[in-house]
Amino acid sequence: MGFDAIWVHDAMMGRRTTAAYCPVTTLASIAGQTKRIRLCTGILTPQVRNPVQLANQWATLYELSDHRAIMGVGMGAGTPTLIKREFEGLAVLKHDTGLSPADLYAQRGKVFDECLDVMRRLWQNDKISYQGEYFRFNEITLGHARPRGVPPVLIASGIYFPREPGGPVHHGWKENIAGKWRSGNLNRVIDYADGWITVHLSPVEYARYWKQIEAIGTKRMPEKRYLPAFNCFMNVNEDSRRGWEGVRDHLVDFHGPPIQDDVVDRWAIAGPPEQIAARLNEYIDAGVRIFQIVIGSPDQFGQMRQIAEGVLPLIKR
Repeated sequence: MGFDAIWVHDAMMGRRTTAAYCPVTTLASIAGQTKRIRLCTGILTPQVRNPVQLANQWATLYELSDHRAIMGVGMGAGTPTLIKREFEGLAVLKHDTGLSPADLYAQRGKVFDECLDVMRRLWQNDKISYQGEYFRFNEITLGHARPRGVPPVLIASGIYFPREPGGPVHHGWKENIAGKWRSGNLNRVIDYADGWITVHLSPVEYARYWKQIEAIGTKRMPEKRYLPAFNCFMNVNEDSRRGWEGVRDHLVDFHGPPIQDDVVDRWAIAGPPEQIAARLNEYIDAGVRIFQIVIGSPDQFGQMRQIAEGVLPLIKR
């Protein structure tokens, strides 16, 4: 159809959809049946995995796919029950810390950073020892699996908190941030990644935050260049309102109610192909170079064809 990449989600707990499949295994299967398309996660949650094992798995995928894999990582979102359940069932307890899954959940940002640090060091170096706050080991190597070059990583940061709690951002909702977009820790993009992927921003807002990341990067690591990416839900429909409703219904089906209208407004790009392409081109003018398009409809392949035939030819290249 002319798409550049395929993205898979990561939701091992509490999802009765194909998002529950292991993303690395799924992408490895796709890699064996394709030659050119990029293989991306959007998003993978390393903080509930052992980073040495994940580094090995991803390095293997990266090499076997001829360097087509892009790891999109993030802290994840959902109800407090779901996020805590992931740590109870999946988090590898770190030795010599005395931490419980509840403690790890409370410190998940620090665990996330350390996981990324461990993986990048293993990809870059033949053998490492590591004495972190959560992970400690001596003389570990990926050996023959160590990739030729460091696999690109996109860090997901930033989310809109609706005026009323609900849906995929419920666990972080507070009254004082209701109706506001929060960027999260943008320094992580500079420290541990090769690019930034975010959600819920207008093109003007995206350009403003992207300039912040570029400014931080110029100051701290001037030799690096970063990939700007954006996540959005899409529904092609000659009736813009019906397209918007299709995205809303899909979000409700996946995340569960309530999905607030202001979240749909910020997440959906819906309407006729020309209208959608014009909006995407606004994001391109704002700096976006990678789009993670999520189909906001049960008619996944039908919508993909409409995007391929009606939207992609109108996109700035």
